Amino acid sequence: MDNIQQLTYNERKKKTIIICDDERDVLLLFGLVFGSKYHVIMVDSGEECIERYIEETNRGNKIDLILLDYKMGGILGDSVAHKIKEYPGTKIILNSAYNIDDVLIKELEHGNYISKYLQKPVEIDLLTDIVTEIIKN
Repeated sequence: MDNIQQLTYNERKKKTIIICDDERDVLLLFGLVFGSKYHVIMVDSGEECIERYIEETNRGNKIDLILLDYKMGGILGDSVAHKIKEYPGTKIILNSAYNIDDVLIKELEHGNYISKYLQKPVEIDLLTDIVTEIIKN
C-alpha cells in the first residue's frame, strides 16, 4: 500500500466526533484537542448539527460521538439530542455553562438521549478521558 492509500485507510479508521458549540473559541479548542486522534466536524448551531449528522449518516459515515452545547441560538441541546436519537448508534455528551434542571438531565440520561452531562468550564484532561471512555464503549 503506498503512502496515499495508507493515509486514506488510516483516516477512515479514525472515529468521528461532531463538536457543536456556538462559541468559536470552544470549537477551536476542542478541534485542536481532539483533531489528532479523531475525525472532527465542527458546527456552530443545533440546526447545523442535525443537518451534518443526517448528511454524514446518509453517506454511510458513522458519527461516534457528539459534543453538544446545551444553549445556543435557536434550538436547545436537549431537542438536538432527541432528534439525533431517531438515528441509533451515536453517543452524546451534553455540556453547558448554564445551570440545567437536574430533572431534565436525569430524563435525558435515563432515556439514553445523552451518555454524560458536563458543566462548563470542564478541564480538558477530564473531557479527554470521558470522550475516550465513551467512544470505547
